[in-house]
Amino acid sequence: MKLALAAILFAAAGDDTSAAFARVLERLRERVARSVVAIEVERSSDPEGTGAEGAVAAHRDYYNRPRGPVSGVVYGADGFILTSLFNVSGTIRRDGLKVTLPDGSVHPAELLGSDEGRDIALLKIEAKGLPTLPKADLREVGQGTFVAVVGRSPHKGIPTLNVGIVSALNRMRGSAVQTDAEMNYGNSGGAVVTLRGELVGVGCNVKPRTHWGQSGGIGFACKTSEIDRVLDRLKRKEKIEAEKLPFLGIGIGAGDPDAPGLQVGTVLPGSPGAKAGFKEGDVIVEFDGTKVVDFEDFRGALHSRKIGQEVTIRIRRPKDRARKEYEDLQLKAVLEGRAEE
Repeated sequence: MKLALAAILFAAAGDDTSAAFARVLERLRERVARSVVAIEVERSSDPEGTGAEGAVAAHRDYYNRPRGPVSGVVYGADGFILTSLFNVSGTIRRDGLKVTLPDGSVHPAELLGSDEGRDIALLKIEAKGLPTLPKADLREVGQGTFVAVVGRSPHKGIPTLNVGIVSALNRMRGSAVQTDAEMNYGNSGGAVVTLRGELVGVGCNVKPRTHWGQSGGIGFACKTSEIDRVLDRLKRKEKIEAEKLPFLGIGIGAGDPDAPGLQVGTVLPGSPGAKAGFKEGDVIVEFDGTKVVDFEDFRGALHSRKIGQEVTIRIRRPKDRARKEYEDLQLKAVLEGRAEE
């Protein structure tokens, strides 16, 4: 990524930087758009198409699923198309799925398998030689990495482009990265790529009932590594349900170099973490006897416990940050089960 930014700066020598950056993004969009398709869905029922309860009329369009095409990504040269499960949820009419390729050709599509937890679905069309995107090395994708989201809605013939950075890793139970690139009903299911045009993942988890909604400042991409883990099952037409896992209800903060452990960024009201007494800024150092250094330690320990189990969590709570003073506490929480993060 540093190389990509350096290339932009060199290209800008003697020219306006923003104009040079715009040209880089334009080339990126055209290169990636060759593998991004539009999907038209005709439903007889759509239980997920309505928004949050209590939404006022002025916000109805924001919360309701719009009519029109959604986006997908070519994930196999022989006609496999990946998209968000939300995009193809509901009761679809017979012959109600059609994929429009970038060359304008329209193909009937079959919904194969889906994964509720990862919010992905696999479609199949009769086509050969479709262009696919190279996959990014996810070890090189970290917080601050620039990414772009390429979609094909509301006009299936015109690709869209939104740019941002990766703002968090290992979201959605570790299956997704989080980005501040604008994600909405139109580009969800589209390609999330590096500035080199390498596929990081597929836009997912844009739903009316989530608290972030669409364009809520954050978006998610199901990582290619996670897609590949279940791809054969999707091809076999499996419908993978989201398994309920132990849930504490805390978000992870940026971390404090003076306080080793995992910093709590947010505490969801009414969650087991809130009931246990967690506060923003607390630093988790031990989870039920397991030492916690990073998120992977915490997630592994949490998911090894059972729903309904009481756990003891040792934390350090800041008393005086300037003096680097902390209070050692033990909190007890009863874990709940939850299918979604």
